[in-house]
Amino acid sequence: MSDFGERARGGGSVALPGGRWPGAALDGARLRALAASLLALGIFWVDSFTSFHSAIATLYVLVLLLAGAGLERRPLIGWALACAALTLTSFLVVHRAAPATEAALRLLVSLAANAVTTALLLHRAALDARMAREERRYATMTDTLAIAIWEHDFRPVAEAVAALRAQGVTDLAAHLRAHPALVAELRRQVRITDVNRTALDMMGVPSKAAFFRRLGDFLPETDASFADCILAIDERRPMFQAETQVLAADGSPIDIIVAFGLAPDTCLAHVPGSILDIRERKRLETTVERTRIELERVQRTAAIGAMSASIAHEINQPISAVQSYADSAARWLARPEPDLDEVRLSLAGLNLAVANIHAVIRRVRSLVGGAQGEMQPLALGTLVTDTLAIAARDLDAHGARIQVAPLGAPQVIGDPILLKHLLLNLITNALQAMEAAGVPDKRMELALETRADRVRLLLRDHGPGLDPAMARPFETFATTKPGGMGLGLAICRSIVELHDGRIAIANHPDGGALATIELPLAAA
Repeated sequence: MSDFGERARGGGSVALPGGRWPGAALDGARLRALAASLLALGIFWVDSFTSFHSAIATLYVLVLLLAGAGLERRPLIGWALACAALTLTSFLVVHRAAPATEAALRLLVSLAANAVTTALLLHRAALDARMAREERRYATMTDTLAIAIWEHDFRPVAEAVAALRAQGVTDLAAHLRAHPALVAELRRQVRITDVNRTALDMMGVPSKAAFFRRLGDFLPETDASFADCILAIDERRPMFQAETQVLAADGSPIDIIVAFGLAPDTCLAHVPGSILDIRERKRLETTVERTRIELERVQRTAAIGAMSASIAHEINQPISAVQSYADSAARWLARPEPDLDEVRLSLAGLNLAVANIHAVIRRVRSLVGGAQGEMQPLALGTLVTDTLAIAARDLDAHGARIQVAPLGAPQVIGDPILLKHLLLNLITNALQAMEAAGVPDKRMELALETRADRVRLLLRDHGPGLDPAMARPFETFATTKPGGMGLGLAICRSIVELHDGRIAIANHPDGGALATIELPLAAA
């Protein structure tokens, strides 16, 4: 692969072999044309005005070969006709009085040689034009790829490895670990022979002339991937791939994945490598991780909301006991002869009830995270898309997938963290139901429907459906799963009610469970 980026632009910007430029190429064509003209005149003079009687005119083939190199169809045919005209003119000058049969045969041989040579040159010109078109197409395709490509010359590495093998080095990996300076030196010897436009843009380099010429120019000193690359070259692996960093022209690091083939039939002088910029992926992973942390905190807070009824019940019991012990102590004291033993027993029970209240309060304090909902206008379709990106890893791990209908752009007022948690909780429930039932095709379907002043979110799974034992699935602590807390659907209901919405779960007529969430539109 050579100069694929420059060839793509064609015209006056193309560097020609040997370092020549278009002006030099034009001067060369003029010199060839002048030399061909002088040769043609010399052949004509010898054929017309000397006593040679051989087929001198066949030498016009040399004229065509000299002048026709690189010419297009029309100029080449012009040269061929000129040579044929000179051949006929010489024949008439010499043999116009009494043309002999032998002279006529020589004429025919000369014209035939002219015609055959012209045909071959035209065929060669057609092949050259086709090759040039293919090269331009290939160069354009390479330069417009979204992936950066640059070409490596790994011959110095292969030669150095061969020398090490000749010196008796058998464990190359251990040798490279013991000699990091050798790895750095070999990295500096690898030349970058060509790059495409995407590579220039990625590295912040304006032109190929300004691009780094050695691999060591833009790999950081801490790079550890090149040692494995040396091993791959030694083993001639069909594919080498590594994740590393390169330094842009301004010194900023760029996270990349590099891949190239090193099969035994690969020419190590020109090894094209595909370079994928993964900075966006890294940023997305960071965002996803941060969102997961936020969701975990919200989940804890939402769980507290779902457990409020149970905690209130626990507080009500000791409060009732406090009231009962206090009344009892007052009655024993109100007697004409107060029973102080009973009063002490009542006060002891009162202290126990108060201690129980303090224990419940401490439990609430330990569980409350302090997170509060933050309502704001939301594009529900975008929120669904972001949530599915967070859930993608878990879906892939379980071999599940979600088919999403066109989401549109309905607007709602809500807390984005809580709504993401709501959808993630429903997806997790559906995934667990299909996993427990051993469903081979773990598939879900998600859609948004806008109706009047409300929007409906529909999530259907292909699991066993709603368990008949779950008569009230949204009741706190209601669960059929071993070890389940029964908080998931209760949390979902709390979040939906916080947003003035409704949620329902029922069996789908075609199998599986269907969760339906209705939320008011922002305009309403």
